[in-house]
Amino acid sequence: MLELVVIRTDASQKIGLGHVMRCLSLAEALRNIGATVEFITRDHPGNLNRYISDKRFKVHVLNSPIENQLQEDLIGYEQWLGVKQDIDANETIKVFLDKKPDWLIVDHYALDYNWEEKFKAHVKKIMVIDDLANRSHDCDILLDQTFDRKLLDYKSFFSENCELLLGSKNALLRPDFRKLRPIAIKFRRNYTAINSILISMGGTDEGNIVLRILDSLSLLEWRILPVIDVVLASDAPNLGKVKQALPKYKFFVNIQTDVSNMAELMLKSDLAIGAGGTTSWERCCLALPTILIILADNQQKIAENLAQVGAAISVQKNDKMEENIKNSIMMLMQDKNLYIEMCESAFKVCDGNGVKRTIEKMLTVSTRNSNGI
Repeated sequence: MLELVVIRTDASQKIGLGHVMRCLSLAEALRNIGATVEFITRDHPGNLNRYISDKRFKVHVLNSPIENQLQEDLIGYEQWLGVKQDIDANETIKVFLDKKPDWLIVDHYALDYNWEEKFKAHVKKIMVIDDLANRSHDCDILLDQTFDRKLLDYKSFFSENCELLLGSKNALLRPDFRKLRPIAIKFRRNYTAINSILISMGGTDEGNIVLRILDSLSLLEWRILPVIDVVLASDAPNLGKVKQALPKYKFFVNIQTDVSNMAELMLKSDLAIGAGGTTSWERCCLALPTILIILADNQQKIAENLAQVGAAISVQKNDKMEENIKNSIMMLMQDKNLYIEMCESAFKVCDGNGVKRTIEKMLTVSTRNSNGI
């Protein structure tokens, strides 16, 4: 039985929304088995603190980075955190000094064993969610949901008694993806044409990639104009620019903000154009062929692996992006067998049961240690 679970993660215009969203999937499942789950997040621009609260979770908000430290003092992923690790650790510990959580779950690229080891006396167990395999961790469970992630990738990056959950079968998806999965594969196998396209470049769309994608779609000669769904956060910096540009396109564009029905949107779409983040596993679960655009270095491995097994077409964000997107869609439009093969390949990548596997592992580790084994 898990009584209290604390999750330390962030969302922002720079970080994106994926870390918080996957933690919410796990948090809701933990609550369903009787655990109390609380979040600790920093007050970044573009955060999801209100969204988390609306999901009926308590949110402890750490100070805005501006109040703590100048950004020029930070390097690499520290800029995502907004402060040095030791400052963040001290502020986080203060949140639950009067309680000892069963689990502390941390999902943040800027945090490593230096942060984690400070919590050994304050929590019973620590789980780290990571995608990078580029730094050491001091934890009891390490979850990396990257497709084809191997033990060798982590080498000496994990502590001696750490349990590893590696690969996209452990992806933390909401239950609606698993429920719609059987319907999805039947729908894909009856494919006739690309009539509906889903564009999802992360809620904040940093870099204004959505407009470039819409421009690339306008280069195609459509026999029947498709319906385009664009998913953005309501506070996305470029939302206004996207809306202003819509009249110049011949096809219909539907702007979807702060969506709670992503699984349904993916199910009804014939094609996705998206970033290589956590939504990659959602698309695969529903066998949705994807043109995957690499926005950051941490998405490179995801894109390469999915392209290698035929579950996606990888496109670099460069000056040839529009032309490459157009050519990729033309290829799919002209080859029905290729489309179906992509669906089948994507379907094998993720089955939607990652949350169940993760909780089972958490319970096993907790029980094993409480029995002195």
